Parts: sequence; structure tokens; C-alpha cells
Amino acid sequence: MSNWHLLSFCKPEYYKIADSSIKLTALLCLLMFPGSPAPAQTPITLIPTGYGPEDIVIDSMSSPPRLLVSCASRRPEYPLYGEIEAIDPARGTRLVMKRTGEPAGLVFRPHGISIVTAGEIQYLLVISHNDAKGEHPIIRYQIDNDSLIFVEKLDSRLLVSPNALQAYPDGSVVVCNDAAVRGDLKETIFKQKKGNILNYDGRGNWSIIANKLGMPAGLAGFGNKIFVSATTENKMYSYDLNDGQLTGKAVLAKIKGPDNIRFDHGILLTTSHSKLLKFAAHAKNTLRKSPSIVLSIDTRTGKVSRLFFDSGKLISTASVAVILNNQLIIGQIFEPFIGISN
Repeated sequence: MSNWHLLSFCKPEYYKIADSSIKLTALLCLLMFPGSPAPAQTPITLIPTGYGPEDIVIDSMSSPPRLLVSCASRRPEYPLYGEIEAIDPARGTRLVMKRTGEPAGLVFRPHGISIVTAGEIQYLLVISHNDAKGEHPIIRYQIDNDSLIFVEKLDSRLLVSPNALQAYPDGSVVVCNDAAVRGDLKETIFKQKKGNILNYDGRGNWSIIANKLGMPAGLAGFGNKIFVSATTENKMYSYDLNDGQLTGKAVLAKIKGPDNIRFDHGILLTTSHSKLLKFAAHAKNTLRKSPSIVLSIDTRTGKVSRLFFDSGKLISTASVAVILNNQLIIGQIFEPFIGISN
């Protein structure tokens, strides 16, 4: 997900909103996520990336496995940037994945990503935003070493504010819209349940398969289970996915402001935005810090454990976490770095 547009002034077209409006909005949003956990000590090292490494997946077919990172600049003072970067922590290397075969005029501003293997071919699916035209397609690429080869652009009028997705080997995709209108501030302030979940069947057909969710910002699937973080509801939901339909909705855990979800050996990894006033301040000013929290959730019991906490002095607004080679890796929304545990 990205919660970077929890407050719509974080979007480039909203930067000029008056300071007083920002303060009032932030104060109202703070009511959704009171409190903060005590610190835990998990030493991490920051390594450079492009601006805004908001989402991360593990490319396990690479040798050794590497990280694919979705980067997009989200501050007006930063250069315009939108790329998928490959980072190999074992070798200490970083490169921008070369994109080939794209149609002319394609706007690439990556957000949520999902990696999937079909036969011997590995694909990366990327949500990309063209806010100027109100277009938010999912782009499918074939991964070829250090290149991304364009395969197709999946688009639908139902893709109004896509945030996170899960791709499957048969070509189908499950994706969440975090809002009915992208960047609509009142949906956040009043915790309106206007988000939904879509299914693409791999054959050109789209359908809404879940409704009335409060900012579904993270989504991950494993087997026939789908897990969804409802940010403004402070809940993690589980569903059963069968024949492109969701059933058996249940609250797996209650978490303040959950964000992206990653599955790792029977647990879910997610991050939490627990202080929206500080989030709002950091979104406006990089010098204002916001807490970062990484949590694990047992998919059988719903037990929540804290893996990492930082007040924001080292890393602010953590948005995604993965584990590679027994190292915790943390992405965040605005700044040009990720964190890796020592």
C-alpha cells in the first residue's frame, strides 16, 4: 500500500493547501490511531535507493535472491522519479531495472507490486498511477535478468485507486482500491468504508468481490487465503478465495493503521502507522519524524508480535517489511533508502 495519500495533501496536486487546513486534518486523523508502543531494539543499517521505496518483493529465482523495490518520489522538492530497482544485499549491489517494449506515452509511477512464477517465467505486476489523466493500470512485465519486458497493460474503469495486489500463475489478479475517489480526504477523516477488492480473471473480465472496507491498503494471498489490511478500521481481515470469489470474511487481528502485507512461512509481516499527526507532519516536512513499526501476525491464531519499532529518528513511515537471509528489510514512503537489520 501506500498510506502516503491518507491525507490528500501528500499528493503533488494538493501541496498548496493552507497550513491551517493541514493541521486541522492531521488532528482529526489522529483520533483514529491513538497511542504508541514502547521501543524495541532492532539495529538496522540504511542503504540508499531511489525516492520513496514504498513496496518490496523478493525475487527468489535470482541467484542469490534479491529485492525488487518500487520507488516513486512523493515530495515536491525531490526530482520526479519512478523506477523498479533491484537490490542484492548479499553482494551490496543496486541497479535500476531496464524496462523494454512499453507502448509510447506510458506513464510509469509505480506503487504496489506483486511477483509470480508461471511455469519457468517470472512476472512482476506493477500498479502505476497517472493522476493527471485519472488512469491507474496494472502493468505486467516479464522479468529477464536485469530487465523488465512489457507484456500487457491491464486497465478497467473499476481501478479507481488501486493500492496493493496479488498476482497468480493463471494470469488472474486480486487488487484493492483504497478509496472510492482517489485522494478523497473525507473518506479518511470520517473513516468511510468505501474501499473495495477487485478480481481480474486473466481473460479480460473484472469484478468487484468485496465492498465496504475502510481504506484497504495492503493485500496478500497464499493458497486460497487472502489477507487485507483495512487501515482506517484498524483491522486485518482474512478471506477465502475460490473461483474468483471471496467468502468467509473474518477479523484476523486488530492493528493500528496497518499497511502493506507480505507472507513469510506462516506469518504475515505488516507495518503500522500509529501516529497520524506525526505522519502528516513528516509528509509535509522530511525533518519532522514519524514512528515506524513492523509487526508479525500468526495466520492461524492471529497473535500479533512486534518485530521493530523506531520513533522516526532512524526511519519514518515504514510501509512494508520482508525477511531475506534472516534479515528484516523495511521500506518507507518518502525518503531514498531502505533499512536492513544487522
